[in-house]
Amino acid sequence: MGSSTTNAWVSLFFILSTLGTAILSWWFMSKKSKILQYFGWGLFGYALGLFSWTLIVLTKPANLKPLILIGVIPFLLAHLAYAKAAAKKYPKMASAITTLTVVLLLATFLARTFFYKSDPYFSSKGLLFFGLKPVPTALYIATISVSFLPAIQAVASEIKQATLKSIMAIGLTILYVNAIILVSAQDNTLLLMNGVVLSLTLLTLWIKALMSPAKA
Repeated sequence: MGSSTTNAWVSLFFILSTLGTAILSWWFMSKKSKILQYFGWGLFGYALGLFSWTLIVLTKPANLKPLILIGVIPFLLAHLAYAKAAAKKYPKMASAITTLTVVLLLATFLARTFFYKSDPYFSSKGLLFFGLKPVPTALYIATISVSFLPAIQAVASEIKQATLKSIMAIGLTILYVNAIILVSAQDNTLLLMNGVVLSLTLLTLWIKALMSPAKA
């Protein structure tokens, strides 16, 4: 695959991922359930992060770090919304989930920004890598896992339609894995495969969501 073709696919992936996440965010936020609304706000944060990183892919600025950082802020803050969704469903665990998410979120931001500075770059194939060091990578994984995973369980329990519930539970779990790979991958093939899976999963989720009855 030539570099120009790869660049086109990378650009398309980021554009579709941003749009797909934004559409899915709107669908969740349009529901009456507070749990679904909070989850929608989390996806909105992801969409803002992806939008910033899409601009990098499309414009290829000489210095990648400013736009990477701009995207990191809403991406990380999204996990507060995920934690809120999980806390709403599991009130006995609310304090633990929220506190742990805040601590990990701050630790992740401080680690990748000041102590173990990331070094984002484009590979020879035109793929965007975040250049995270091991400590921030581990903190990212912990932050995403502590908030996103219980939020997925909370969302699945709120959806009444059986088919939609199953698709959402599976699809959102795939997105959880995709999010981790997106920020931590260091291999061209893995990142390309992740892009294909993420795009197809988002497409499936928002088409199924838009085709579902008004009351999920």
